[in-house]
Amino acid sequence: MDYQANAREYVLHALRRDRSVIFARAEGSRLWDIHGKVYLDTMSGSAGPAMVGHANPQVAAAVARQMATLPSVNIVHDSVPVIEFCTRIAGIAPAGLSKTFLCVGGGEAVEAAIKFAMRITGRTEVLSLSGAYHGQSLATMGLGGMSTSRTWMPSAPRWPNFRQIPSADTYRPPLGEDPNSWRAAVHALETELNASPGQVAALIMEVVQGPNGHTVNSPHYYQEVQRVCREHDVLLIVDEIQTGLCRCGTTWACDLYKMQPYILVVGKALGGGVPIGAFITRKSLIPEGLESEAWHMLTFMNQPLSAAAGLAVLDIVEEQKLAERAKTLGSLATERFRELARRYDVIGDVRGPGLFIGVDFVENRQTKTPATAACRKAWDFAIERGLVIQFGAAAGNVYKFKPPLTTPQTDFDRMLEISEEIVAFIQREVDEKRRVPSAAVSATFYQ
Repeated sequence: MDYQANAREYVLHALRRDRSVIFARAEGSRLWDIHGKVYLDTMSGSAGPAMVGHANPQVAAAVARQMATLPSVNIVHDSVPVIEFCTRIAGIAPAGLSKTFLCVGGGEAVEAAIKFAMRITGRTEVLSLSGAYHGQSLATMGLGGMSTSRTWMPSAPRWPNFRQIPSADTYRPPLGEDPNSWRAAVHALETELNASPGQVAALIMEVVQGPNGHTVNSPHYYQEVQRVCREHDVLLIVDEIQTGLCRCGTTWACDLYKMQPYILVVGKALGGGVPIGAFITRKSLIPEGLESEAWHMLTFMNQPLSAAAGLAVLDIVEEQKLAERAKTLGSLATERFRELARRYDVIGDVRGPGLFIGVDFVENRQTKTPATAACRKAWDFAIERGLVIQFGAAAGNVYKFKPPLTTPQTDFDRMLEISEEIVAFIQREVDEKRRVPSAAVSATFYQ
C-alpha cells in the first residue's frame, strides 16, 4: 500500500504538516516509522497519553483481558472494573473528591463537568482564564482563552455565557509587568463575580496551562482564587487533563499549591494510550435523584474497557513511583535548559513543575517577541534528527518537553542532546534575522 498517497487521499486530517510522519509501531519512548527509522517522543503522544510509555505491556494485557471478558455494558448498568476504578481513584484524589464520572476523552470530561456544575447550581455562566485551553467541541471552544483555538471557525462562535478573565501568567502577565500584577488578576475575578451576582456556576482553570506554553501563575494567585470562589459560592473546577497523575512531580498539580477544587477533570495519561477522560467531584454536591436523571449521556460513559486501562495505569504509577521519577527527570531537564539559557539568549524563559517543562523562545528578551518563524523551522529540523516535538502557545514558540515518565536514562539523555541542537538551530535562525552576531548572555540569567 502507498501509505503516503492514501493518507492524502482518504484521511481527513487536522494539524497535518508537510513533514508529518507515518508511524508503524512504538515501544516506551520510541516510535518507528514505516521505513524503520526510530524517533524519540518528547510529547508522550498527543501531550500526555503515553506517560507510562507507548504500548506499555501491563496496559495492553489489562485491556486485552477486558476486551475478551466484558468490553461494554448498557449505560443504565454498572460493571466490576468501573466500580473498582472509581473506588481506587477516590483514594488518591484531592481531599473531599470521591464520585467519578468516566468517559473517553478530556474534552468530553470538561463538557460533562460544566453541565454538571450548571445543573447543580442552577446557574449558566462559566468563567475561564486568558490563555486557557479546555477542548475543541462547540461548547468547550468558548472556554478557550487562546484566540487561535476559535478563529479558524466561521465567525469564531462561542457560548455567550462563557467568558475569560485575565490570568496571572508570571512571564507575560496580561495586566502588566508589576510583580504584584497577580493581585490585579484576583481583583478582575472579584469584579466579574460582583457584576454577575448569583449567575456564575463555576470557574475552570488549569494549574499550569499546557497548550498555552506551560505557563504558570504566581503562587499567591492560586490561594486567592480559591478564597474568592468560596466567598461567592462559585465552584472551582481544576482541569488536570495534561498535568494530572504525577506529571508535575506530585499526584496532582493542584497539590503543589494546596488547591482543593470542587471538581477535578483528568484524562490523557490515565488511559495509558486508551481514550479516557473523567471528572471527580464531592458527593455532598450531588442533589438527591440526580443520578437517575439524564443530566448527561454518552454511549461510552462509565465503561469497563476504559476502567481496565485506568486501573493498569494506576498500578504502574504506584509500582514505579512515577511522581518521584517526574521530579528526578524534571530536575535534570530544567537544569539543562537553564544552563542553555545562560549560553543562548534566544531562550526567554524555562518553566513548569516536574517533567512538564516549557522553553519559551524569543527574538528579544526585553520585548519577549516570540521566535515563531524559527520554531516553525525547528520542528522540521527535529524530525530530521529523529525527535518528535511540539511547540505550543498562541505564537507556537514554546518547546513543550514532557516525555514518558518511564523513559530510560539513555533515551532521556539523547532527547536532551538533540534538544540542545534545536536550541542552537533556533539561535542561528534568530541571529540571521537580526543580521548581527549573537548577543552576549548575562551571566546572572537563571542563577
